[in-house]
This record gives sequence, C-alpha cells and structure tokens, in this order.
Amino acid sequence: MEEALCFGWIDGQMEKIDDKTYKKYFSLRRENSKWSEKNKALVKRLDEQGLMTDFGRKKIDEAKKNGQWDAQNPLAIITEEQIACLSALLEGYEPAYTNFQAMPPSVKKTYTRAYLDAKTDAGREKRIAWMVDRLNRNLKPM
Repeated sequence: MEEALCFGWIDGQMEKIDDKTYKKYFSLRRENSKWSEKNKALVKRLDEQGLMTDFGRKKIDEAKKNGQWDAQNPLAIITEEQIACLSALLEGYEPAYTNFQAMPPSVKKTYTRAYLDAKTDAGREKRIAWMVDRLNRNLKPM
C-alpha cells in the first residue's frame, strides 16, 4: 500500500476470494479523490524518507491545488448520536439489527451517511429497505 502511494496510486478494499485467498485492487489516484488523514501522514513520512516519486508528489500537489487534500471526509463527521438513531430505526428488523451492531464503526458510518444523504422521507424509507435487505445478509453497504 505504501509503495502504491509513492507512485500516485491508491488501494481499494480487500475482497475475499476463498478461505485462503484475497484480492486487493490498486488504481491510479483520480483527480477528485479525497486524502485520508492516514494516507496524508503516510506520504509525509515516505517523502521524508526519500521514497516518493515525482509522479506521487505531483498527485499530492494536484490535491492541494484542487482542494481534495483538505476536503473533509464525509464519514469523519458522522456522530455516534446519528449512528444510534439509525440503529434505533433498524431495531425492529432481525437479523439486520444484530448484524448492524456487529459491523465495524467505519461500516456503521457508511450506512448512516447513506441514510442521511436521502433528501425525502420516501428516499429514507427506500434506504432503510435497502439496508435491511443487505444487513439481513450481513453485507457491507458497497
């Protein structure tokens, strides 16, 4: 992962193939991709160690110029209270509720952001139905 950052690339989520095998997707960082605090700290350290390539530094410069370097990660502003509200809405649906409770905080935030991004009551109802369907199968949002 660190090596990818040095060359202006970014890693995707790891995907399980079977009990012994996983795959991880790497792609060239897009112009509009946000930089996590973790990755910003990593590239700072990598640059100090002389490991960043010119192309990797170019991606950092682009992000600083277009505002993505300082852009707030929408998941970073999801509060525990908002997660608790979504949890309360899911309470009547089993096993969705139990599966939601067992999800890592980042997944809970992603589900919560999806719910909060709906603009209408009808949209929120559709999102809840979608979440219940996925959570009944113990699936992450994406």
